[in-house]
Amino acid sequence: MTISPFRLALILAGSAALAACGGSEEPAAEETTAAEDTEQRTASAEPEMLQAPEGSQAADAMVIGSPDAPLTVVEYASVTCPGCAAFHNNTFGAIKEQLIETGQVRFEFRELPTAPRREAFAGFILARCSATTTGPQSYFAVIDALFKRQNAWVRGPNRGQELRNIAVQAGLDDSGFEECFRRQDIRDAIQGNIDLARENNVSGTPTFFIDGERFELPFNPEEAVAALTAEVEKRR
Repeated sequence: MTISPFRLALILAGSAALAACGGSEEPAAEETTAAEDTEQRTASAEPEMLQAPEGSQAADAMVIGSPDAPLTVVEYASVTCPGCAAFHNNTFGAIKEQLIETGQVRFEFRELPTAPRREAFAGFILARCSATTTGPQSYFAVIDALFKRQNAWVRGPNRGQELRNIAVQAGLDDSGFEECFRRQDIRDAIQGNIDLARENNVSGTPTFFIDGERFELPFNPEEAVAALTAEVEKRR
């Protein structure tokens, strides 16, 4: 049986090699068809892993903003989490425009896949794939697309095709996506952020930190900007 690269990615992303910590969203019981069961057995063997191309930025910390910004915000989030999508679609733009792009805030995004986890892993693999040569700028662009089109590629009737469309816009064809899934550096980077979430007792998304302490960031754009501006002023 031939398994498309996208289908293979979704199957393997649920493997023990990338076991996510428990999140606020628990995966529902999944029914599998006979064909899907065959696919899962066929894909059970790990593919040969690939090393990162020279100079790759795919495993770097995904950070935007000036390194000299007085305030660094860390977010643990999942591209399949509705609350995370709400924050990024409605609130993050104001923070980016008013605080990140003006040099006041440095923002780091850390992956914490939540249900449905296979799709979450596939989305994060895609985002890190796109960062190979262009770094966080491309990563955040793909994350933005995944959040904006979350209902279509996570819950819609043509989920695989929707994810494929986002990949194509990021410059990846099926072959490129499959190769990125086999990249050890990408796997290790995602697993590293999952491990950090465990160490920091993060069990739900989105969760924000400032200076190693949890920070309750409002979802209202004006309130969020005001709250972070106050934190910036404390550090001047």
